Amino acid sequence: MRKDMSKIIVERPRLGRGAAGVQKPGRTRALVDDDGAPLRASAREPKKRVEKSKSLNENLAPLRRFLEAQVDRPWNKVYSEISENLKATSTVQQHVRDHVEDFVAVKTRMRAGEVWVSGRRGRDMALKDSYQRLYVDPRTGLLRKNPHWKTWNAEIRAARKQAEKVRAERLRKIDATTQLHCFAGVWWEVKLAKVKLVKAKDANGRTATFQAPFTDVVKRAKLSALPAEELYGKAGFYAAEKRQLNKTELKRLKLK
Repeated sequence: MRKDMSKIIVERPRLGRGAAGVQKPGRTRALVDDDGAPLRASAREPKKRVEKSKSLNENLAPLRRFLEAQVDRPWNKVYSEISENLKATSTVQQHVRDHVEDFVAVKTRMRAGEVWVSGRRGRDMALKDSYQRLYVDPRTGLLRKNPHWKTWNAEIRAARKQAEKVRAERLRKIDATTQLHCFAGVWWEVKLAKVKLVKAKDANGRTATFQAPFTDVVKRAKLSALPAEELYGKAGFYAAEKRQLNKTELKRLKLK
């Protein structure tokens, strides 16, 4: 591990006038102290001290890359190297040490042949449900990759794909305003209409945009409790007409 890891992770470069390498013509350089804060011009007219230019940056990528590079090494040796370069007696360095468990499940054990981890708040969960991308193997003590870990984007894509699969079981789109919906095992043809917007005065007498009154026939018949946007797959539309499909139509459309 790099000895300057704490600086790489949490220190931002100097900001403000004190960091400017080139000054604009016609301007004099402000007198600042080592932290970039303006010096007082006189004792009679003290200037308000501004915040220091360095602050916690939470750039944890270097720490993540270091930990990922230690996979298959004994965790005790990895942690010893961390402790050697990040001292608990330093507030900033301890701050970095606190983030180690954001990436590594350290407290692990076997349960019914499966790896379980203990979170910071004492909550036990299976490794497959953990947000940490690495874990300490309770049998060998080696640092391992969590084979179940997925990026947030991958989880979002998986959730979107699952939602589309569920929607496909109850919804078929014929055209821009015609859809087939399955409610309680019965298929219906639904005609959509766009919600009209009108301008009118609000309670304060200001002009505002409101939805014109409309009746959603699917909602009125209580065929579904889903929000309109999720039910129809798009926003700003409502069901203006509906009718139940007959057996001939079901057979032709290959619907059950």
